Amino acid sequence: MRLSLSFSGFGPLPPTLRAAAAAEAAGLDGVWMCEHLGFTDAVVPAAAVLARTGRLEVGLVGPAPIARHPALLAMELASLAALAPGRVRVQVGLGDALLAGMLGGDHRQGLRVAREYVDALRQLLDGEQVDGEFAGHRFARCAIVAPPTPPAIDLLAVRPLMIELAGLVADGVSLTAGASLDYLAGAVTSVVKTLAEAGRDRSDFRISATVLGAIGDDEESAAAMLRPILRTFDAAGYAVTAPGLFDPAALAEVEAGRLPMAGLLTTAALSELALVTTPDTLPHALARLAATGIDEVALGLVNPPEQLPGLVESLGQARP
Repeated sequence: MRLSLSFSGFGPLPPTLRAAAAAEAAGLDGVWMCEHLGFTDAVVPAAAVLARTGRLEVGLVGPAPIARHPALLAMELASLAALAPGRVRVQVGLGDALLAGMLGGDHRQGLRVAREYVDALRQLLDGEQVDGEFAGHRFARCAIVAPPTPPAIDLLAVRPLMIELAGLVADGVSLTAGASLDYLAGAVTSVVKTLAEAGRDRSDFRISATVLGAIGDDEESAAAMLRPILRTFDAAGYAVTAPGLFDPAALAEVEAGRLPMAGLLTTAALSELALVTTPDTLPHALARLAATGIDEVALGLVNPPEQLPGLVESLGQARP
């Protein structure tokens, strides 16, 4: 299993760059730079990491149709690929519904938009001319200077139909943070079935997942770092990304505002949704993730930034 670091884009950039350098030194496989409207973009940090490292793959997570015309994103990816051939990958998706709404977007006809976004982006990166309207954007004899090695395009997916679409049109699927081990294993099974039915080679397709994590002196202290974050996730979403983990009646109480989500996030539950570990149990925790069948974990550590370089070294030693 590939092991990378994921950075949310909500924090300051200097500690991110230091952690990325530590990831390369520790032998990790890559870093993922996430973007959210109103916070840090993915392109500038990705360029900074590529310029400061010589081996790491860098993923740009979150470019969305509402925020970027495919031609603009293709130009940015081509520039990054020229800076570091073979080291750039992109994970595109529809984006958070609330953030998309800030730009006047919505998730209606999401499957069609996602397919068209991937298709238009791939054509441009392959040096083809694009005409017409795709993913809500117009093209008129549009082309770019394509890179010799086009970056792979993954599709961010949560629900079954989007996961299936990824298996049909993308180079990989990127699964969401806050998903249970059972969900991840089920998604792998679903994708493998879609690939087989479409006649696609499983070895050419990457199944990855963003996983939040905390490494503490004991599991309770690690869980305490994760609980404030995972309690902000939509309770209804857990019915999809953590099937069977929570009592449906309890989730309904959370949605109605009569029960705090934090009360459901016991250490045992958090251990199914995230990496909850100590330095000693880290190899076992990583092995549990590998057992789901995913090809890559992009680990978003929530420990204080000053701890990250040392923790990253531990990850390099403990990986499966």
